[in-house]
Parts: sequence; structure tokens; C-alpha cells
Amino acid sequence: MHRLLIANRAEVASRVARAARTRGIQTVGLYSDPDATLPYLDDVDEAVSLPGVSATDTYLNIVAVLDAARRTNCDAIHPGYGFLAESAEFANAVTTAGLTFVGPSAECVAAMGSKVQAKQLARKASVPVLPDAVITDATVDLAELGRQVGYPLLVKASAGGGGRGIRLVESADELAAAVTSAQREARTSFGDETVFLERFLAGPRHIEIQVFGDTHGNVVHLGDRECSVQRRHQKLLEECPASLVEAGLRAAMAEAAVRLAAEIGYVGAGTCEFLVQGDEYFFLEMNTRLQVEHTVTEQVTGLDLVALQIDVASGAPLPITQCDVTFTGHAIQARVCAENPHAGWLPSTGPIHRYWHPADDGVRYEDGVASGSTISPHYDSMITKVIATGGTRIDAINTLHAALTGLQLHGPATNVVALRSILADPDYRSGQVTVNWLEQRPDLVVAPPLPPHALATAVIASIAGESDRFALPAAWSNTARPPVQLTVTDDHGASYQVDYRPPARGGEAFGLFRIDGVQHTVRALSGDGARHRVEVDGIARNQSVRTDGDVDCDAQTRVWVNGTDGQSSFTVAPRFTESNIDAIAGGPTSPMPGTVLSVHVTAGQEVSAGDRLVVVEAMKMEHVIRASADSVVTGVLVETGQSVTAGRILVELEERT
Repeated sequence: MHRLLIANRAEVASRVARAARTRGIQTVGLYSDPDATLPYLDDVDEAVSLPGVSATDTYLNIVAVLDAARRTNCDAIHPGYGFLAESAEFANAVTTAGLTFVGPSAECVAAMGSKVQAKQLARKASVPVLPDAVITDATVDLAELGRQVGYPLLVKASAGGGGRGIRLVESADELAAAVTSAQREARTSFGDETVFLERFLAGPRHIEIQVFGDTHGNVVHLGDRECSVQRRHQKLLEECPASLVEAGLRAAMAEAAVRLAAEIGYVGAGTCEFLVQGDEYFFLEMNTRLQVEHTVTEQVTGLDLVALQIDVASGAPLPITQCDVTFTGHAIQARVCAENPHAGWLPSTGPIHRYWHPADDGVRYEDGVASGSTISPHYDSMITKVIATGGTRIDAINTLHAALTGLQLHGPATNVVALRSILADPDYRSGQVTVNWLEQRPDLVVAPPLPPHALATAVIASIAGESDRFALPAAWSNTARPPVQLTVTDDHGASYQVDYRPPARGGEAFGLFRIDGVQHTVRALSGDGARHRVEVDGIARNQSVRTDGDVDCDAQTRVWVNGTDGQSSFTVAPRFTESNIDAIAGGPTSPMPGTVLSVHVTAGQEVSAGDRLVVVEAMKMEHVIRASADSVVTGVLVETGQSVTAGRILVELEERT
């Protein structure tokens, strides 16, 4: 192998390029139009443009990807994860073109890429599975299939992964709509609308086994990972090894995974996922690719899994036997995503004004962005992965919490605050989590109030010579004046009124500083550019403050304050606001750029609070727009298949009287 095409983007492209470099292999990247400025292109030797925006036109375009390999004289292709990584058609096309596919054979990808066929193979290898039923074109009695499997159940896409194409069904009357929705999302995400029903376990844990095989018949496992902390069936925190697993159960799952991999002649890196309840375990699926969370296994085993992939694909035998695999310490990975946990984990998009973390804090960062990057609505919402390692699980938790606290990410809403809340929670710290634990703990995603230090720092920065960057009409002055009144809104919609009177001289306490009527004693102790030492009620903290640019008095300015208690962000509110009947009557606007998948109302129709109005697809996920009040539809402004911008009104409503 001399020249490797990386058929992916963002942080995984950088990861593969680094591993290839250790083997003396040149790398070629790919980039769509929105990705042309992303930093992963700095890590490859050259890159090929894939004109277009959508994943279908670019990273999922097999013809274009193979043409890029041909044009750049590549002799191998690494698929990364996501996109074409689990496409048997792609794996076959690569080898048919005379290139090396860094992954398992197309036959293995096809067998395990179908969850239905994978479960059949698991049964053959004596691996426990849950009761299920496949929905085919000939299926006419959904109700009977649902009764056979039992409620509650999941409707699941047979292809793909990432939590897409999955619907929880509590009762028979929900089944038909759930099947239709899951099929539509599966078709959009994976090009295969096959779905099946599977018994739903109420409180299982998600534990997976990393396996590795070579072309010489060797298969080993590299331990387990716990991935139980999830939202919308997608992982947030992953760790190695899994905690609170009895040794016998751990060994049984590992043996089952190796047995299944050997049964199908598996080559390369793969992961067998299990649901664990009590002392029982059930096969969920096998991912025939590198996992997003491979990093924690690397940290604990000391092995470079991507380099091993390249070696095995080149025909080399595994350099280790099962006895050689050892585990040291504990590692945890946090997926930092552009999403708002306080608004139902809704994805967010837009420019990143600043992205910074220490380079020498002993934490591993797998970056997908840099300052100046833009989060696009067309691909996955993950921004970066933060991986902490410690001698014990608690050491790793504490290190990861500190790293997330110090992360500076100015731009779209992220899940960082929620991740920190989870890491600090006693249940998580003791390992008492299940796959639905986070859904049962809404307190962990409650938006915290803005700290007084953050608001005071913003005010102090504005009166310390940076007033052109804030909508704050203030300056150091001896002249008596009425208090300045300021309203700010945090990223979750909560408003704060700040009333203040600047001190006569620098270093003195403010004559007045109230937040929502509560008086605070505030002093600016020192300041240097964006950094300020601010004292509030006798407690001093070092804080940095930045904004998104110059504004006039009534423009909305975004403000980010970073300090020892993490990052706070808010918007200086305009002095004049307009009422909006759409917000009152159900908020029928698109939450972000996307495509209308379906429209469920017509003009003149009466709707009740909670009724479905429109379904919009964005970032490969479906978002249901519902009415929040009893209303009458006075106009439908979009149609199925139409592209919409963020904030676009979809339906006009009037409140019912």
C-alpha cells in the first residue's frame, strides 16, 4: 500500500491520515463544497473536490469517490466511519476496481450490515438475540407481528446505524405510523427502507466488544466498552472498560463476539454490540468498521487500531495474540456536538468564531473544526471528541470534566454543559446508568442560570474601552447619571435584566449592580484585552470575554464568557421587540435549514396542542414541528421536498377562540 484515499471527512479523516503517515503511506482526502475550509484537509497530502453539498452527491457518491482514487493513483481506500463505511456495494466496487479496501470483505459487510441477517448468523454462532419480526412487502398484518414480538417494541432499520431509523412503540395504535416514519428515515439515511420489530428492554445497558481479525484466520478481542449514556439512540459518552460488569459476563460476551467474527471469517476492526440486563446479554448488531469510540480502546490497550487496520488490509498477520492484549487504566470519550440539549437536542448550525483547548493538558482531542469553521446542516453534528485517561474511572471522569470546562467553543449551541452535568452526577460516577437513564433524568439537561461573574465581566469589558463591541452605552465617568439598563437573553431563552452604574474610578466598586433586582458588589480588579479579573460579592475570578463583532445600539450581539466555571453565552437583546403570533400559536417555523419531508395539515384545519404540522429533515434526523396551542391553520406555506431555511415560516396559524 503506497497511496491511500480516505473516503470521509472531518476528524476521522485526520485520524486515518495520521495512522497512514506512521506507515509511510501518502494520503488523499475528499471535500464537498461546504468542507473546503475544514482543517482535516491540512492533514492529507492532497485532496479531491467532490462538487456538491448533500451527502448523496458527495461522500455517498461511489462513482465520484472511485474516480477520485483513479485520478490520484491511489491503490487503497479507507472508508472511515459513517457514509460508505458499511456499504457492501462500495466495498465490492473498490475491490472490483483493483484497489485494497481497508475493512472486511463485501460479503461480511453485507451479512452484518443487515441487522436481520446478522441476528440469524448470531443464532447460528449460539449468540443470544432478542425476539424479532421482519417487515417485508408481503407483510399485511402489522398488528399480528406486533403482538408476536410484544410491547413495548422498537421499529429498527435493518441497515445503517447511528440511532437513525429507530422508533419506540408503546402500543399497537402507534405501530403503523412508526413503521412509515422509520422506513422513510432509513431510506433517506441508508438507501434501504427495510425495517424490523424487536422486543424493547426497559432498562438495559449498552456494552460492546471490539474484535479484530486478519486474513490468516486469527481473531482476537480488545476488551469491552460501555456506551449506555445516549440521547435519541445516539451515544454521548463511551468508556473502556465497562464498569460494574461481573467477570464471567464480561468473558462470555467477549467469547461470543470472537465466535461470531470467526464464524463469518471477519477481517479488520469490528464491534459486536450487546444489550445487557442483569446477568443476561443479547446481540444487538455488528458494526463492520472503525467505531467513533475506538479511541478509548486505544488509550487502555496502547494499540493503534487504525494502523492495525492498514496492516491487516495489506495482508500482514495480527502482531498480537489474545494473551498479548492487556488493559491499563480507564478512558472516557465525550462527543461534543452542535446541538441544544435544552431544546430537545435540536441540532444547531453556523460559524464557529473561536475554538480552543490546551495543547498540553494530557487529554486527547480529535478535532473536526477550527476557529472560522462553519457547522453545516448537511452532515453529522459532531464537532470534536474529547478523550480522558486515568488510573481509575473516577480519575478519568475528573480529567474529562476539567477538559470540557476549559473548552472554548464560540458559535452554535453545543452539548458541553449537559456533558459536564452528566459527569458530575452521582449516578453516572457510580456507574449506575442504562440506555434510557438520560431520558429519565431531565434535570441533567436543565439550562443553568447565567453566573453573575459572566454578566459582570461582560459589563466591565464594555466600559473598559470595548464599548464598540457591545450594545452598552457606558464609560468610566464622575458624572452622575441614572443606572444603565441592559437586557440579555441566554441561549435557552431566559432573560436577565442588569441595572448598573459604573464606578467613578477604575478599581472601585460599581455604584450599583443588580441582576433581576438582586444587588451585587462588583469590582474590576484587572484587565488585559479580553481577559479580566472580576470580583463579585468578594469572590474574584479570571474570565475572558469575546463577542461576534461590532454592532450598533439595537443589533443583537452574541457574547461568550469563559472562566473557571466553564463557558457562558448570551445575546444582548434589542431594545424593541415584536410579538409573533407564530410563536404563540405553535412555533411553526423550521428550526434549522433542511428539507420538508411531509406536510400533515391543510388550510382551514383545526389543530390541537401537540398535533403534528410538518416534518423537516436536517442533519440526517427527522424533526417534527407541532402546534403548542389549539389553533386554526390559515395557510400552508411549504410542500413536500421543498428546501427551507432556518426560521422559515412553514404554516400560518390563528389561535382558536
